[in-house]
Amino acid sequence: MFKFYFSGHDYEYEARNALRVFDLNTDYEIKDIKFFEGTGLSLLSYLEEGFNAKAVLYKDNELLYESNLNGNDIVLERYGIKKLKKTLVIKTIHNVLKQYYNIYPDYGILTGVRVVKILITAKKSYRSDEEINYILRNTYEVKEEKIKLLWDILKIEEKYIDENINNKNYNLYIGIPFCPSKCSYCSFTSYVNCPDKKINSYLDTLIYEIEKTIVLAINRNLNLHTIYIGGGTPSVLNEEQLSKIFNILKKYYDLSKIKEITFEAGRPDTIDADKLIFLKNNFVNRISINPQTMNDKTLYLVGRKHSGNEIIDKYSMARKIGFRTINMDIILGLPEENESDVRNTIEIIAGLNPENITVHSLAYKKHSELTRGSTELYKDYELIRNMHDVIKKVCDEKGYKPYYMYRQKNIKGDSENVGYTKEGRESIYNMVIIEELETILACGLGASSKIITGDNRHEPVRNFKSLEEYSNRIDEIINKKRKLLGG
Repeated sequence: MFKFYFSGHDYEYEARNALRVFDLNTDYEIKDIKFFEGTGLSLLSYLEEGFNAKAVLYKDNELLYESNLNGNDIVLERYGIKKLKKTLVIKTIHNVLKQYYNIYPDYGILTGVRVVKILITAKKSYRSDEEINYILRNTYEVKEEKIKLLWDILKIEEKYIDENINNKNYNLYIGIPFCPSKCSYCSFTSYVNCPDKKINSYLDTLIYEIEKTIVLAINRNLNLHTIYIGGGTPSVLNEEQLSKIFNILKKYYDLSKIKEITFEAGRPDTIDADKLIFLKNNFVNRISINPQTMNDKTLYLVGRKHSGNEIIDKYSMARKIGFRTINMDIILGLPEENESDVRNTIEIIAGLNPENITVHSLAYKKHSELTRGSTELYKDYELIRNMHDVIKKVCDEKGYKPYYMYRQKNIKGDSENVGYTKEGRESIYNMVIIEELETILACGLGASSKIITGDNRHEPVRNFKSLEEYSNRIDEIINKKRKLLGG
């Protein structure tokens, strides 16, 4: 048990996240500093007047490590007293934990999802590149190779950053929460092997939400920039069911003029030629065919009912049908895999020459079968670092560049998820959603909208996660969107 004692602040959330960077197995509790016992591992965190912070780590009353910082030593990408206080507390806590665990994370004290957004925010505040590097290196303690990665990504993303344009656009997400089987690492809201009656009932509500949402966007004079149909596994739907979705879209838009329409046809066991032809005829211009790994043993272990060869067959089928932009996902840190397995996977996939490759580091999700069935959750810092090195080397050789990145809590190696792209073939939707550049209007079970309001804030609308609530309370969701959109 890890005990935290606070004085001058109550940053429990930040302290918990700091601990999870190093250790996913140790429980913690928050204690009153007036009753400091000194037993076990105890971390005392102080925030004093004059912006002085201190962290002290004890083990059974023996002082192990201490860290002291003053606010004058901190440079931030944007000014704010609350942010300064939190940063001071987090840095001192990290400093003692780094020494105790002998781990120096690649992203330093950062635990947030959107790391590149630090650069975007700093540039908006007229920070120079040198100042931004100083903040990343000295305030957030990010390692040099990751700082370079962030700048490489921004070089591609900044082509899409223009507030005057971004604020006039919206992007439509459509969620299909059904799968042929549940992967052991997955915690998304999805239902396995549902009968058509249940799926069709869901689609009735979904179509209603899509239409109401589109009308709200049109009334607000927003331009539809991209469409993303995700899940779950949208390709479990048959052509008749898919027609319901595309018919409502075509009622309001000429789909041939939409910049990007992505469809996750992720599982090869749900793809056939007729379905791909249907998508192509309905102007889908980007699809995902996701192996996660090309190791058949691993596919079986994680509950995916297909082989690596089936991935190759369905990829070839999609090419013959005429899809010019294909994304393929892989996951690093899957059970029993090592660097050789990852090298085999990336060499096969890069050899196929898809336009996008998305590389995820495994994150331990609270509601996933993998997490529930594990007695210990391993961070595997060195293994994940080596796996990313393998990926980067092959992608460099094959002409892929990193174009977006995000991080997750409880991620292996305290690492990241990176999208790689061939030149000029990056996914617009992925960039605008991760950097929160434009409004996302999301429809479907468990989907989350992010709406840019008049004061340039991103206000969320989170859909219900149960089929019954989603169906019965859909008008509540639509009214929330209406209120934020002002329609």
